Amino acid sequence: MGLFFSFAVIILSSFFIYFFGKHFAESSSNIGDYLNLPKDVKGATLDAISSSAPELLVALYSVILFQKFEVGIGTITGSAIFNLLVIPGLCVFLAPMAFRVHKRVISRDAVFYVISIMALALFVFYLKSWGIVVALILLGIYFIYLLTIMGHTLKHQKENPGRKTRVKFWKEFSIFFLTFALIAAFTYLLTYHSIRISEFLKISPIFIAFTITAIATSVPDTIISLVNARKGSADDATSNVFGSNIFDILVGLGLPLLIYVFLKGPVQVAFMNFEIIIGLFVSTLIVLYFFLNDTVLDKKEGIVMLGLYVLFLVYITLLSVGVI
Repeated sequence: MGLFFSFAVIILSSFFIYFFGKHFAESSSNIGDYLNLPKDVKGATLDAISSSAPELLVALYSVILFQKFEVGIGTITGSAIFNLLVIPGLCVFLAPMAFRVHKRVISRDAVFYVISIMALALFVFYLKSWGIVVALILLGIYFIYLLTIMGHTLKHQKENPGRKTRVKFWKEFSIFFLTFALIAAFTYLLTYHSIRISEFLKISPIFIAFTITAIATSVPDTIISLVNARKGSADDATSNVFGSNIFDILVGLGLPLLIYVFLKGPVQVAFMNFEIIIGLFVSTLIVLYFFLNDTVLDKKEGIVMLGLYVLFLVYITLLSVGVI
């Protein structure tokens, strides 16, 4: 009964995260319009941060409340692979025109994403204790990323003076924080019951985090990118994917780690499932190859990406139950 109850809570929490996340993302997007941000910048910052809120919250809860840092790593890497393979793979089929991406998105967002992946891989493979230095490096890379984006934003605003909008800033600002609070509450339930399921099934919580929790927290990312793709805004959709993953890795791990270090000291990271990090790295190389080839993602490549995710999910599931 406890197992089914936990699954039911996770399903309901996912629905409410989606529901409130949709309004959260809409208010974030409206704030971006009010600030006259270029589409790719809005996708990489406000859209990415708002859609990545659940992953950040899971990492915060898992480290500070449950002392299970591997849950945060599992959720963030699982969400990163989902965002990288599933979201663009689905967007190809919804885009009304060729899914072409501006080279700036590749040269800026993809480069910082690769740097983020490499930093995560190095820390996971070579460090068993993560302290303030790791946290500051992760957050420092994100700060440099933001500075780069600010440069593109200022250039855009000079070339495209802001137009009057009907956006009521303080109304959108209030919606932004109210929906964030509600997302935080349901994300706590999602995290708690994900850990309960892993304990009930006697498997590592990282597998539940990588699959169920990661997919549940990726719903807002998916909705935002699919809406942008349907509108024909490929740059928005792709920037959101890369921006979300950059935020997840650098801030989603860096910020909880920094808080924990100040409260209790360095975190001992018992992360033995290196195939997850390897899978994320390989997926990144494949997707970058597709984009760098001609900056256009076609339906065949979309099918390959979706197929890779299914295969990887099956492999992780079999690994978690001890079949392989």
